[in-house]
Amino acid sequence: MKVIRTILFVINIILAIGLLLTTLAPVVAPSESILPSLLAFGYLPMLAVNVLMVVVWLIMGKWHFLLSAAAIAARWSFVGLFMQVGGTSTIPDREDHPQMVTLMSYNLHNLKGPEIQPDISDNYALQFLDLVREYQPDIMCLQEYQSPGKMRLTDSLVLLGYNHYNGAHGSSTSPSGTTVFSRIPITYVKKIDQQKLLVELMLNDKLFRVCCIHMDSYAFDGADLEEIEKLRHGKMENLNDSTLRKHRTLDKVKETILKHESEWQEKIKPVITESTVPILLAGDFNDIPSSWLYAQVSKHLDDTYRDKGFGMCHTFSGGSEHWLPLGHNWLPQFRIDMVFHSKEFRTLSYKRLKVPLSDHYPVITSLELTQ
Repeated sequence: MKVIRTILFVINIILAIGLLLTTLAPVVAPSESILPSLLAFGYLPMLAVNVLMVVVWLIMGKWHFLLSAAAIAARWSFVGLFMQVGGTSTIPDREDHPQMVTLMSYNLHNLKGPEIQPDISDNYALQFLDLVREYQPDIMCLQEYQSPGKMRLTDSLVLLGYNHYNGAHGSSTSPSGTTVFSRIPITYVKKIDQQKLLVELMLNDKLFRVCCIHMDSYAFDGADLEEIEKLRHGKMENLNDSTLRKHRTLDKVKETILKHESEWQEKIKPVITESTVPILLAGDFNDIPSSWLYAQVSKHLDDTYRDKGFGMCHTFSGGSEHWLPLGHNWLPQFRIDMVFHSKEFRTLSYKRLKVPLSDHYPVITSLELTQ
């Protein structure tokens, strides 16, 4: 029994150190060392196993539970990145908040559905219009937007009151990719690149800006997703060129994280820091709340989920079942679609809408312009 306790204690030490290592990403830039950014994906699993170790030692009546308890306490602040209490999803009455703006951020996956189903994109477009009619956001920050099939989606949105729109890609009359639709007049447009768009709007004689972004994607294909699933379940045997595929998948992750650093430094940070009016930043960040990118954005802007979110929240549905017929999602589910605001805004509500129209879920938040 003593030998078992010793082995368990050694494992506990490793797990406690592992938990601490998963929280280094915010302070270590990916260009300095990529390892902390990779370890950041393991925060929740490491937190869970350390909680389990506390329970095990308490059952055994041993003081060793203090090891994991100390590690959990030291990094407890990270829990708020993934779980919130006390928030609200109820959009308040506009009469009580005349300076209120409701914003939806949604990666539409080109209206192909949770899986890649090009033959039914018109059907998903109709469901998207129903969603817009139900929630009627003032502004929509859309990624992977296109007007599919025979349906003229842009014209349909105009008929719903979204007379002001522009896209980072496509023409002014037929936007695509990263696109902003608004019922509030747009007075200025800047196309930062083909996946990032800045617009300035006028609300009751007050100017504010919205930056809609789609950060570089990991671009996993079927081979990558299969490899990730094998690694998740420890099944490395009987794979052709498994080592090569593992390195290829890992390289994709590292390259994307490094691209996110340069995207932030060169394109997004200047937009935020140089803005002379209140600003909202919304979109598909393709990165997680425990990442270096999130930490950098949070130095300048506040996260609406942390303001008014409730419970655990993920906005990426976990990948597509299209790749292999195993009957479950492929990738871990994270909150990668976010809305941030400058100090001139106050968050009134936040809601993740669990609708199966894309491989992402939309988020809708209401904010009040206080200055």
